[in-house]
This record gives sequence, structure tokens and C-alpha cells, in this order.
Amino acid sequence: MSSSRAIALMMLVSSSSAVAQGGSASTPAATWPDRPIRLIAPVSPGGGGDFSARLLAKSLAASLRQPVLVDNRPGGGGVLGTALAAQAPADGYTVLWVSGSHAISAAFERNLPYDPVKSFDPVALFAKLPFILVVSPSLNVSTLPELIARLRANPGKLNYASSGIGSISHVGLEMLKLMAKVDMVNVNFKGAAPSIAALLSGEVQMVMLGPLSVKPQIASGRLRALAVSTAKRSPALPGVPTFAESGVPGYDIASWYGIVAPRGAPRAAIERLNAATNAAADEPAVREALAEEGAELVRGTPQAFDAFLRAQVAQFVALRGKVDLQLR
Repeated sequence: MSSSRAIALMMLVSSSSAVAQGGSASTPAATWPDRPIRLIAPVSPGGGGDFSARLLAKSLAASLRQPVLVDNRPGGGGVLGTALAAQAPADGYTVLWVSGSHAISAAFERNLPYDPVKSFDPVALFAKLPFILVVSPSLNVSTLPELIARLRANPGKLNYASSGIGSISHVGLEMLKLMAKVDMVNVNFKGAAPSIAALLSGEVQMVMLGPLSVKPQIASGRLRALAVSTAKRSPALPGVPTFAESGVPGYDIASWYGIVAPRGAPRAAIERLNAATNAAADEPAVREALAEEGAELVRGTPQAFDAFLRAQVAQFVALRGKVDLQLR
């Protein structure tokens, strides 16, 4: 073998070893991201979840210096878009926007095409937020006790809108059915915007959604807010009492937003996305925009988000035994 060929072979072996050990400039740690990132949002355009996803996507794009493209895939309480993300390449260029419904589905959906915990790597928890129960003024109820009385007098005759089985808007009102001993019928829609349209048209009589989705209609008088889902009142709508204040003691359910990646995504991508999401929580524009949702911004590690998600799943698995018979 000539000396030149020997030197070339040694350089190739050295380069390959460096790549294997993560020391080359061409490793994911050094090059990720080098193209646009797809953020699958399993919610319909126009709702609070979509707004928050786009808000974070804009901040991430600035931090990562690559476009972050929101891909809305609503339906099935988030199952359709989530299944799509679970099947995506684990290369860091497809991530999933998740909410409280992601944990609920682990407890209430029997045949999911993915595992809400095992199919994904947690990236970052972004925010926690309440939901608001609203009704049409044509229903002629002004408080939650009045609504409960109407439901008891008309079992099974009033409808509520939800974003699908396993969504917060579904489980939240199934909890009300159980705890207040009332009956009403769930009608599924593909997200917040069509749910509100159905409520305004009279197809359904109530819905439970995030403040951002319903505040304009509340302000205009087209919808009436009855109760907030969390243990404390929402800063976004401080005049709206909690369920507990309105005669349903112990009622407390909240949603949240975060990002996960298909299982096996590069660690470098997860760490950079986590850092960029934490940085977004420090931006005044992001804080001010999410204040409209009554959202509490969260900063933390992927490991902390993993623990949070597992605790959420455990909470709803425990609830399932109490609520399961109420599901339609």
C-alpha cells in the first residue's frame, strides 16, 4: 500500500471514530436544526391551543433560526394528529404540541394507535391554564346552580360540545355529570372554533373551553360564563366563580401545553428545543399574550416534564373508575 493511500485510510478511520463518538462537526449536536421543523398541533385552527402553539412556534423559530411550521391535524380529541406524530421519523424535525387531553387519552381511550407516554420523548412543559364553562344566553341560566337545576329537570335533553372523547372539554363535563348527578349528551366537534359555532347556532347548549377561545363572545354578550374549572379563579376572567364556589366541591381540572417528540429523537434536538421553550417563557410578548388565557408559564427540564406527564396519566387513570360509566 502506498503511503498516500495509508494516510487517506487513517484519516477516514479517524473521521469515522470521531462521528461515532459525537466529536465531529457533522453530528446532530452541531448541525441541528439545518431545515424547517414541523410542529403538529392536533387542534383546529382558531382556538386557544392553536394560538398558543403558533405563539411558541414563532419564538422557537427565532431562537433556532429555522422556520417552525404549525401543522393543524384536529379530530378524535387529539388522537388523529398524535398518531401522525408517533409515526413520524425520530429525527427532531417533527414534534408534537400536546395538552391535557394527551394524558386523559391514556386513561379513557382503549385502543389508541400509540402509547401517550412510551411513544414519545418529553421535551418541555410550556404552560398550565384553566377552562371556562359557557352557555348560550338563550338557555336563560346565569349561574352554575341554575344550570344544574335545569339539567336535573331535563335529564338527557341538553347537549354539550366537546373536542372529542378524551379531550378536556369532554372529561370536564363528564366530571360535572358525575359530581352534580346530572345527565347531558356529548356532541363531538373538531376543536374549539366549530364547538363555539355549534353553541351559537343552538345545536348545543354549553361547552367548556379555554378563556382565549370564549372571551370575545363573553365580552359581546353572545355567550355567558358560568364557572372556571380550576381550584382558583382565573386572572383572565376574575369575575367568574369556580365550580367549587358554585356548589360542586372538589371539582378541579386544568389543561396544559407542552411539546413531545417521537421516541428516539436525538438528545441534542430535545435539549435545544427545551432551552428554546424555556427562553420563550421569559419573553414579555409571550407572557402578555398568554395572560389573556389565564395561563401560568412553566420552565423546566425534559425530565421534569416526564414526571409531570406520568403524574397526570395516573390522576386520570384513578378517575376513570369513577367516570367510565358516564362516557357515551
